Amino acid sequence: MNGMLLGISPDFLYLHKKQPKPLSDYHRPYFLAFCPKERNIESARKELFNKWENNTSDQSNLSKIEKIGDIESYRSFWRYNEKRNVFRVYTKQSYFVPEVSDYLFFNHGFYTAEHDIPYHQRALIDLAAEGKTWIFDSGGKKEKLNVLVYDIETTQYEQGNINVPVDIIGHTDFDIAFESDKNLESEEFSFDIIDCPTHSEDIEVKQLISRNIDEEIENLYKFCKLVMNYDIISGHNIAGFDNLQIYNRINWILKTHQSRLSDNEGKTFQDFINRFSRRDRSFHFGVGSEIVNFYPCSFDTYHATRKFYSFLNSFSLKAVAPFLGVGVKDRIILTPSQMKIDDRTLKYNKHDVIEQMGVTLNLIQQALPLSFTTCMPFETLLSSGAVNMWDHMALLRGSIQKKIIPATCRASSICKDLLNHCNGCTSREEIVSQAKQKRDQLSKEFVRVLKYGKEMPEWVKYPYVVYNRDAKDADERLNYHMPGGMTIKPDKDAKSHFIPWYNVVIADVGAMYPTILKALNIGADTVRLCPKDDTPDMLVWFKRLPQKFFENVDVKWRKITEREGFADKGFMIGIKIDKKPGVVNCAMTGIMSMIQQIKNELQQVKSSGDPGELKRLKMMYQSVKGARNAGTHGILSAPNVSGRQFNLWGAGAITTKGQVILDETIQMLQKKDIRVTYGDTDGIYMGCSRSVGNLPKFSKALGVNVNDNEEDWLTKPEEALSAIKQCNSKWQEELNYPEFELEPEHHDAMIFVKHKNYLIFDEKDGKIVMNTKGNNFKGSDKANIARKVLREIMTNVLKEIPYWTDEKEARNDVRNSIKSKTKEILLNLDLSKVDIDDLTLIQSVKPAKQYKTNQDGAMSTFGKRAKALEKLLGRPIKSRIKLKFVVTKKPLPDIAKPSKSGVKPIDYMYPMDLLEDVGEIDLKWYKKMIENYIQGAFGLSNIEATEQKGLDAWM
Repeated sequence: MNGMLLGISPDFLYLHKKQPKPLSDYHRPYFLAFCPKERNIESARKELFNKWENNTSDQSNLSKIEKIGDIESYRSFWRYNEKRNVFRVYTKQSYFVPEVSDYLFFNHGFYTAEHDIPYHQRALIDLAAEGKTWIFDSGGKKEKLNVLVYDIETTQYEQGNINVPVDIIGHTDFDIAFESDKNLESEEFSFDIIDCPTHSEDIEVKQLISRNIDEEIENLYKFCKLVMNYDIISGHNIAGFDNLQIYNRINWILKTHQSRLSDNEGKTFQDFINRFSRRDRSFHFGVGSEIVNFYPCSFDTYHATRKFYSFLNSFSLKAVAPFLGVGVKDRIILTPSQMKIDDRTLKYNKHDVIEQMGVTLNLIQQALPLSFTTCMPFETLLSSGAVNMWDHMALLRGSIQKKIIPATCRASSICKDLLNHCNGCTSREEIVSQAKQKRDQLSKEFVRVLKYGKEMPEWVKYPYVVYNRDAKDADERLNYHMPGGMTIKPDKDAKSHFIPWYNVVIADVGAMYPTILKALNIGADTVRLCPKDDTPDMLVWFKRLPQKFFENVDVKWRKITEREGFADKGFMIGIKIDKKPGVVNCAMTGIMSMIQQIKNELQQVKSSGDPGELKRLKMMYQSVKGARNAGTHGILSAPNVSGRQFNLWGAGAITTKGQVILDETIQMLQKKDIRVTYGDTDGIYMGCSRSVGNLPKFSKALGVNVNDNEEDWLTKPEEALSAIKQCNSKWQEELNYPEFELEPEHHDAMIFVKHKNYLIFDEKDGKIVMNTKGNNFKGSDKANIARKVLREIMTNVLKEIPYWTDEKEARNDVRNSIKSKTKEILLNLDLSKVDIDDLTLIQSVKPAKQYKTNQDGAMSTFGKRAKALEKLLGRPIKSRIKLKFVVTKKPLPDIAKPSKSGVKPIDYMYPMDLLEDVGEIDLKWYKKMIENYIQGAFGLSNIEATEQKGLDAWM
């Protein structure tokens, strides 16, 4: 197969610089069939073959079979030392696979496997495993992709209306060049972006404007021809809106205005619908929505933002563009009801396209290397969670290794069904026999797993471990307790809270879990329980397991003893580990090789000082690093997430070894008299100094003059770094894995409040930059003024306490300083210097009828608010819109019994754009909101300011 693969659908392959190729020319749908142990597979296959060959009925499921393959040997997934004889059953259409699989299982006594893989994924992993193609693989040669960025405006849009005129299509484009190469045998990957333009507001934006149906047909025809000539089609939320609207509109035109179309227009529209677009459904946390993908390849920056910047409070273009530094100055913002075919709307559309161009340039440099390394098209990569991404890579390696890959399921749901339908069954054969008698009662998900027969997961034999039928609430639903990562809490363990620690060195353990997986070969397919009469390869720690497990399961175990210094109670469970690399281990090798290549290039670029290249490599590094960190414990231990690789014992092996490493590392650091101030799955934090004087640049930026005193060092930073190197050497040797590394990081100052909540201070370009971590400080539901005031308070706290000698005294001083600085700053807050944008609260508003009514059928508070806003706006709210609000003294019109309680008092939230008198803003409410934010963030009380200054000047 010649040409680089850009995308795949269930019907077509999309190769670079080539017309779409029918997928059926290269691949046919199939599933695996095999027999229970008491049946001979040769005779069973022959019997099935004869029935299929002699079948004359079009109504029989046998008529849906296209071919029955030869018997092959596959490796068992759950019993790594066993093999299964299987044969492939090919179907005439991909959607026949599930029902033919059901037919062979229930009517002919076969077990079946890999019957639930979406066909475009099945075809992609097989073709990739066979070396025929790979997503964005240039084979080591320079390739250039042309990218179309577009955005539409619909002046008549109303939520729920699927047929709306497309009035404006704005678009621009750019090229991106790269080289990529891979070696699947050694799992080595390399990806290098050679050329990518920088963002500019001066780009040319072309616009197609339609004032009537004839102009719309002409412009949609031009757009279809345009899409067919690009490699990547990009935009923000295009799959769920722009693509969908264009797809629906073209379909409507084909059905109702065929007579208006020229031969070329009709043919192009039909070709576009059939070969270059496809309707689908997207799921996010189980909630489905209709989408349309354009081909060869759709790059939806909305989904890309959710994947790479999941911590953002909003994923809208208006929020993402400023965050990435590509926002348009003085950009126009319109609600759907404000749009017309006029100069203002055209300028709004142009601003949208410019910002989408900037967002695309940023995100595509993160997505391309990840798409290549995982061999996942953008359409599936960006909307997939970590479990699905790693399942895809496992499927690909399973195809290479000829290993039977399990069904996707939520383990908790399957275990619940097992306890309901097959309670008391102790073997897979019993489960199959009993479940078949209740076929009509079984869920599709349960049948999907059941059909695997003897290749069902090990945990089906002890479902009571995963699901507790006697649970009184959701917290008791899981019948086991697997400890997570070790933590050293600043307030309870390290006693380091509310102290300014200067020159903090961190041993970053972000790569520890992936490293453990690699070093010990941990995976769902490589770890199983150790029988009582065998010697375990490792013991894993569980705090709680049901007594029934120890009574019924053949497993080696013992209770926790003093030998486990890291554990307080529970059991050590014996496991066996395969010596051959598992499917995730192989994929992790590829991810890590990519990371190492990028790290090497980063070192070279840091020396050369190319800022553009440095930024590009950092973005690539973050995306692939994120994939690495997501590919370990989580994919094995998520019982409520649909996945293929749930394995408690494998997950426990990773966390147990992590506990041991952190425990012994901390002991080693403490023996060296290094002050450990905090520890969790992010890293081990070491406070090196008690004085800002030891940090000249930071001291200067802070505006304090403190001498550099040797006695203020608790530990010299170089000694802390040396200790980290010693820890690395120890674990590289003990794990027999030279790549093990606790990566050192550094911050100028930190203040810890409690577990996972702390403040970070660094000097950057002569200024103090403060970052917060943890929900205490998140304040996503607060106006930005709260976060700005927090930054000012804490900077002043550091100025007031630039050094200390006694930890208890320092803690007391910091608490008092936070209180006093809060009072002082709020008391003297000069609102004439406050940007009104810092007072805004952003909320989405839906049409009133879309809000759920109260129990008595009356309109809810949100519905009443929507009605009041319609009165203010002077137009109906037809679809969800986002508005900027400020809190005012008077409530919205027609709100009976308004309330100002709560974090966001919606009855008093007035649209900022409609505010005529800034004197109506309730400044006292903002002051109290800030007080509550500071008190809540630090857990302090008695913070009150009694006077507000600067009001007259501000108004």
